Parts: sequence; structure tokens; C-alpha cells
Amino acid sequence: KILFFDPVLSVNNKRACASCHQPAKAFTDGLTKSTALDFKGTIRRNAPTLINAALQGSYFYDVRAEFPETQIDHVVFHADEFNTTYEAIIEKLKQSPEYISLFKEAFPDQPGNALNGFTITKSIADYVRSLIAMDSEFDKYMRNEKTTLDENIKDGYNLFMGKAQCGTCHFAPTFYGTVPPDFTESETEVLGVPSTKDTLHTTIDNDKGRYDIQNVPVYEFAFKTQTVRNIQLTAPYMHNGVYTTLEEIMDFYNRGGAAGLNIELEFQTLPPDKLNLSKIEIADIISFMQSLTDTTGTTSIPAMLPSFPNNPELTKRKIGGEY
Repeated sequence: KILFFDPVLSVNNKRACASCHQPAKAFTDGLTKSTALDFKGTIRRNAPTLINAALQGSYFYDVRAEFPETQIDHVVFHADEFNTTYEAIIEKLKQSPEYISLFKEAFPDQPGNALNGFTITKSIADYVRSLIAMDSEFDKYMRNEKTTLDENIKDGYNLFMGKAQCGTCHFAPTFYGTVPPDFTESETEVLGVPSTKDTLHTTIDNDKGRYDIQNVPVYEFAFKTQTVRNIQLTAPYMHNGVYTTLEEIMDFYNRGGAAGLNIELEFQTLPPDKLNLSKIEIADIISFMQSLTDTTGTTSIPAMLPSFPNNPELTKRKIGGEY
């Protein structure tokens, strides 16, 4: 947890995991695309929530990482994110007696070399795995811990699982695209997400997603299905952050995705037919998704970071970094 909030991991000591994954925003950052390390550009995609992220089968929108540990590797090395190496991180952490002590305590089986690349990634990954929150209003009702639920939420759930077909990609109970019954594989879908909100002169976003990793034609414009849990807190939406409201998201799906916006995609996996949802039905689905909001036990931050007695510049760094 301390490492997650510590910008010492980045080359300029200004960027932490928590910079782009802020607890108050369900571990997103509220931006269309996250700010790059140099504060001049942006990272390629929108920052996804980390709450319940451990319940996925793959990481990143293009599913290029199988475990949280390998996801962390990509962030450490990426020029727009931490832009560093584990060797450089370790050299800095070794300057802090507090960090040395914390690592020895956490990894007693490695007393001679408790501070290494493995223990760094293991620590952060296990913190991410701890970010589980399944205690929303809807969850309590389903567990019979709550005896009443607004009718519009019930109607929204039935529409989500039925007429609107949301549940064919967002599988209960995680509402990720993590496929039951084993929940070990994260699905990707070709939706045809546009580059802008313009519905009259629509062009597809030029990010080709999973295709850039695997170079298989059916994966062109394929992206991992994110969860709708905490969606009330995680705007803007889609891999490129093109939509800022849930109403805009619902309009996109109601039209039939790319096909409904006159974008022709050979391998669109979303059914191209219009859903013909009424305004009331859309509002009910949104009410249901909002009922999945829960960040209980995930939002606390460290009171302070470990000190670096012989390095005043590092000691002055900010919890969560500068963003």
C-alpha cells in the first residue's frame, strides 16, 4: 500500500500508482486519458478502476498482462508512466532505513535480500488484490441482508440481464467480462468505439486494441470488457474516455454500437441491431448500475511515506505523487 502511494517508484519521483488510480474516484483519475509522466501529453488510454481488479483474468484493455505483477512491470518500464528500472528503484529504496525494515518484515524468507524486483511487484500486486468491494446496495439485497430495493433498480437489473443484453458481456457477479463458470478468462469485444461523440460524422477511434498485441484480424479494435461496478464514480468511459455520462454510453449501445453509427466493422462482436430501449428503460438500467457502487474498505491512504534521512529531496515527495 505504501509503495502504491509513493512516487519514489518513478524516474522523477513525482508519479505514483495512486496518481492515475485515486481512491476517491474508485481508483481512476477522472480524465479522458491519464496525464503522461512529463505532464505534457497523455497516456494512450483511460485509467480503469482497480477495485475488484483481482477478479479479472487479464490486465490492460488489450489483455497483454496475465497477472497484476506483470501489469506492474509494464508501468515501471513505460516511458510515459514510471520510465525507470527495478535496479534504479531499489537503489533509491535502499537509502531509506524504514523501507529496508518494512521489506525485511514482509519477506522474512528473504532476509539477505528482501528488497528486490520480485518483492516490490509482489507487494504492490497484493495490495491491488486486497481492493475488493462487493457490499453495494444491490449486493446486500441479493444476499438477503436488505429486504427492500427500489423497483426501478430491480427493473434495471432485469433489463440489463435481458432486453438490453448487457449481461452477455458483463457477467454477474463481478460484472466484468470475466467468463463464468471458471472466471479465469477476460473477454475482449469489438464494439466500434468512436473517436468523438459526433453521431453524424462518426469515425472509429484509431486505437486497434488487442490487435496491436496479437496481430489477429478478429482482434482489430477489440478491448477488454470492464466492470460496471462503481461506474457512477469512474467517468469518463471506454478505453479512450470518449463518453462522459452513462446516458451517452447507453445511447451508443442502444444504437447497436459501431453499426448504429454507420461504422462498418467486419468483426464487430456487439449485435448490430438497435435495442429499442425507451428513456425510462435506460434510466432504470442506469439506476441498477449505480446501485453497484461500493468502495468500502478501499479508500484509506497512508498517513506518511518512509523517510530518506540523507536525501532531503526524496523526503519532500508527496503522497500519491504530483498530478
